Amino acid sequence: MSHYKVAAYITAYQEIAALNKTIAAITKQSYPIEKILIIDNSQNQIITDNSYEKIIVDFHPENIGVAGGLKIAVDWAIQQGYDFLWLFDQDSEPNSDVLEKLLAYYQWLSKDKNIGIIAPAIFDINTKQEFPGCVFQDYKLVPFPGAATIQSFYQCDAVITSGSLININAAKCIELPRADLFLDAVDYAYCMNFRNHGYEIIVVKSAMMKHRIGNYSLVKDRFKKHINTFSTFICSPSRYYYACRNHTFLETRLVAKIKLYRSIAYRIKFLIMMMQRIIRYEADLVLLKLWACIVGTFDGFRGKLGKTW
Repeated sequence: MSHYKVAAYITAYQEIAALNKTIAAITKQSYPIEKILIIDNSQNQIITDNSYEKIIVDFHPENIGVAGGLKIAVDWAIQQGYDFLWLFDQDSEPNSDVLEKLLAYYQWLSKDKNIGIIAPAIFDINTKQEFPGCVFQDYKLVPFPGAATIQSFYQCDAVITSGSLININAAKCIELPRADLFLDAVDYAYCMNFRNHGYEIIVVKSAMMKHRIGNYSLVKDRFKKHINTFSTFICSPSRYYYACRNHTFLETRLVAKIKLYRSIAYRIKFLIMMMQRIIRYEADLVLLKLWACIVGTFDGFRGKLGKTW
């Protein structure tokens, strides 16, 4: 295999234990990482011991979000002359051979494919199930059909940030990540930048990574009190706001004008489904979470972005 100059990037926020697990998994890779850039968005800096020579910490107590950190990291990797930047959230645990497999597949596939991002298969720590890449169908992003049955690799339109290996030569040719998205769908929007410029997004099935997708908690259906508690994801009001806003913004901007009405109808339908779910399962701040979904959806329609919640 050719020698590549690879750096890693982690977005950190409050949870030092999760961050340390991710750092440990990165440093144990069979293919060596040269540097690890960490954007620490915590109110109080969580990394106080920076004795590990490969780690660079950039502290942002004002919280620039996933989007702001990702923009800094990609620009930094370009300026430093890296071949690849490996992206992570703080709650990811790649197997020790993941980077080696991603680079091997890149070297093989790049002979006849213009690869912008190559990513591992993601397995949700909470559900133990695979979380596939997405494709854009008509007016919405949907999970890649049949991803679980594929043995080697597949091409899609978007993958989550964590685990994604960015081809820096390709990144030089497209727009940097949008800092004004702040949180949620930042990865999907950045992937679509690559796709719009003719670059491929590849998922390698044999490269496997565990990742915590959302926070789960035991809940009860307030309308069916005879049913026992069960585990499902819960969100803060701010997360509901940015999720509704950014997915609405992204999908309604990707869709062809002739199908825009279908995209708008789908986002309103999704809003109603989310509100119903909050009413049934969320234990606290119900009204605020409902308001967050409503405001987020309509801010997405009108393109009001930034750190607005």
